[in-house]
Formats: sequence, C-alpha cells, structure tokens
Amino acid sequence: MIDLTVLGIDTSGKTASCAVLKDGVILGETTVYTKLTHSQVILPFVKRLLEDTELTVDDIDVVAVANGPGSYTGLRIGIALVKGMCFGGKKCLGVSTLEALAQNCVGVKASIFSVMSARPGIVYFGAYRSDGEKLTRLAKDTVCEVDKILKTAESIEGDIVLVGDCAEKLKNELFSADERVRLAPCHERLQRASGVCEAAACHLDKAAGAKELWAQYLQITKAEKDLIDGHSPVYSGADVKK
Repeated sequence: MIDLTVLGIDTSGKTASCAVLKDGVILGETTVYTKLTHSQVILPFVKRLLEDTELTVDDIDVVAVANGPGSYTGLRIGIALVKGMCFGGKKCLGVSTLEALAQNCVGVKASIFSVMSARPGIVYFGAYRSDGEKLTRLAKDTVCEVDKILKTAESIEGDIVLVGDCAEKLKNELFSADERVRLAPCHERLQRASGVCEAAACHLDKAAGAKELWAQYLQITKAEKDLIDGHSPVYSGADVKK
C-alpha cells in the first residue's frame, strides 16, 4: 500500500480522464468519452477534481500520465500538461497505456490482453497475467498484426480478458467461439486515469523530473513516415523521443 498521493491523467484515446489515488484509495475520478479536443477539457477536469477532493497541486507527490501507445496528438496533450505541472521540480511518471488498461481488470484472475487500434489490421498489444491483486507482464508491449494475438492466446492456458478500444471487434473476429476469451465490462474497457494511478503505484521508483517524460509511440509518427516517403524534407524527427 502506497502512502503517496498520485494524480493520474489519460488523454491517449477517445476518453479524457483524471483521477487521484491517495493511500491506496481512489479519492475521485472524472472520465468522459468526448469528441472535443482533449486540450479543451483535461485541464478544467483536473482543476475541478482537485477542488472536489480538497487538494492542491502542492498536495500531489507524483503526477502520472499515460505516455503511449495511443493517439499522437492525445499523448502530446497529456504529456505537455504534466510537464507544465512538474516544471518546478515535482516528480512525474509516464506509464504504459496498455498496462493502465490491464489495471482496470486486475481484480480478475486471468490473462489480460490490452488491445488498441493502431491502423487497419494492426493493433497495439500488451499481454499480462493477474493473480487477482497484481499484474505480471507476459510479453513486451508491441504493435502487431491481429494474427499474433490469436497465436498468443493459443499458447496460454486459462481465461483471457480483452480490454481496450478494439476488444469487442477482436472478440467477434477471432474468438467468437472461444468461451474462455471474454470482454471486460464496458465501464472497464476504455482508458481510465484510475488505471494510470494503479500502474504508477507499481513503478514509483521510476518517477523523475519533467525533462525525463516522453511519449512511447511504439510506431513511427506520420511526420516520420512522410520523411521516409520523401514527402516532408524539412522534418528532422529530432524533437521526437520514442
């Protein structure tokens, strides 16, 4: 049980979310599936959450953020906010979006597959095992074709829970006849900042300053793709750390 106060932020997907974890208790959480730009909503959400939990930024020991994979723009919005909050020396921590998703289902004794859409036929994939209390990573987070998910499932015994924005699609396409593979409940299926807080609590020794916080995209950005294709000769890629 941690005795630190963690503010978690997730803007990696369709949801904008923030939460506060203190002494092992989620004091509050705001999660909204929104069509608005995350830059418009996440800061007001954080301010309101701190007010509702009667905390200030000074009361926060670590600010955690989902740093990838996910939407390139969404990740940058969340990371920029956290860098700004921690510019004066407060510690921050980037956590895997896939691990944070798996934390949504940590109470289930099963293998947990975190699956997020990357592009047609390609998925961000994280494989974990939960004993009902904590996660063990089964494989390194990756971006892969859907066939790899099927092969991984075939190599694992016992129940499997699918979580993430393409969990339902993969269940229908790959595992419709496999009863041991089931979907996470809808309220646990998408990104939530409480999962970011729980993941951060497992990696507090890695918390550092704002200069050390970067996005982990798992695949090259569109600007880098354009450079490779010869469409963007001005772009150098020097400002992107993976």
